[in-house]
Amino acid sequence: MSTVYKSLIISPNPDKSIKTYNPGYMAISDNGKIEEIREENLHNKYKGYEFVDLSNYLIIPGLIDIHNHLPQYAFAGIGDKELLPWLENYTFPREKTFENKEIARESAKIFFSDLLKNGTTTSVTYVTIHKNAADIAFQEAEKAGIRAVIGKVNMDQNSPEFLTENTEKSINETKELAEKWHGKENRLFYVVTPRFAVSCSLDLMQELGKIAQKSDYFIQSHLSENRGEIDFVKKLFPESQSYTDVYEKAGLLGPKTIMAHCIHCNEEETEILAKTRTIIAHCPTSNRFLKSGIMPLRKYLEKGLRIGLGTDVAGGYSLSMFNEMKEAIENSKYYQVFVDKKTEPITPAEAFYLATLGGAEVLGFENETGSLEKGKNADLVVVDYKKTDPENGEGLYNEPEQILSRLIYRGGEQSIKEVYIKGQKVVKFA
Repeated sequence: MSTVYKSLIISPNPDKSIKTYNPGYMAISDNGKIEEIREENLHNKYKGYEFVDLSNYLIIPGLIDIHNHLPQYAFAGIGDKELLPWLENYTFPREKTFENKEIARESAKIFFSDLLKNGTTTSVTYVTIHKNAADIAFQEAEKAGIRAVIGKVNMDQNSPEFLTENTEKSINETKELAEKWHGKENRLFYVVTPRFAVSCSLDLMQELGKIAQKSDYFIQSHLSENRGEIDFVKKLFPESQSYTDVYEKAGLLGPKTIMAHCIHCNEEETEILAKTRTIIAHCPTSNRFLKSGIMPLRKYLEKGLRIGLGTDVAGGYSLSMFNEMKEAIENSKYYQVFVDKKTEPITPAEAFYLATLGGAEVLGFENETGSLEKGKNADLVVVDYKKTDPENGEGLYNEPEQILSRLIYRGGEQSIKEVYIKGQKVVKFA
């Protein structure tokens, strides 16, 4: 149904500032597109539209999580080891269970439902090596209504026997899934997913790179997350100059490639990432939780690197992008205090941009989502922002920038009222 909403509205600008309508009026067509958004009352102009008064609430764009792991959600918040032993003790045994279709389906239902409950309307997601599990994940994402970029993991070396694939089979199953799902309803997309250089032979990575480039699929992997991982890669690929060089030689870098973490990249590696326009998924919660390190976010932004935020569940312990925004800010403060006093921490407005329009831009979805503008899909989150205010919105600190900051630091699922994708309500809390 065509609708006009009245609410406080906050949306990101391309320059990483925020645009505020207070109050704002947003007209949404019956096909889920934003027809108009302004501070002038649109109620009379769109007389045939349903009018919904949300004057006591805030509307923001749907949030965008560019890096997470569906099967790991079951043990979010658990883990006392660094990356490699954590994978061995928790991740790999859990992923083995996804050969069971019932487990894969129930896990996918819970995962996508909880993403939406947290206000995430676009997700980039790893599944497991199992073709059926990836297919089920696509099915459940389609039912949930979320915009999702999903990939079957590829692993053909240095992995537990029960997760080590035959190289040719891994490649063929990737092709089959991508051909079936990529671009469906312009809402579901395939991402070629070599887990990381440790678990993938050069032959596998090179072939996956060719598949992705030929059909313009996304690619996702991990890069320079943990010191032990980096040392392992050096031993496996002694002819390569760096971890990043391994991926470049394999043909895996480019503007549709998402590399998670990138904490310890040196100057030459960041130049390669900039030159190839490779995307960095910044996962600050996970980076601390697994004791991997603190990524120099400000420095990367100043170099023009393309960056979005990812929860990295379950290295990250929460699916909340509000939490990830908070951690991005706090990690950047830590970097200034303990590493380089000349680097400025990022602001709440910048963190908000990275979790919305910034994520959309790096994925190439900026004409569809990421901000609230005429012509874009009505992907939006209705927030009871007064729940984050000790004085219930009646105090002195209710400028838009203060409301946004408080939402980042004190918000979450408990403050979300409704979530919409293309104008369709996908979440409603009592």
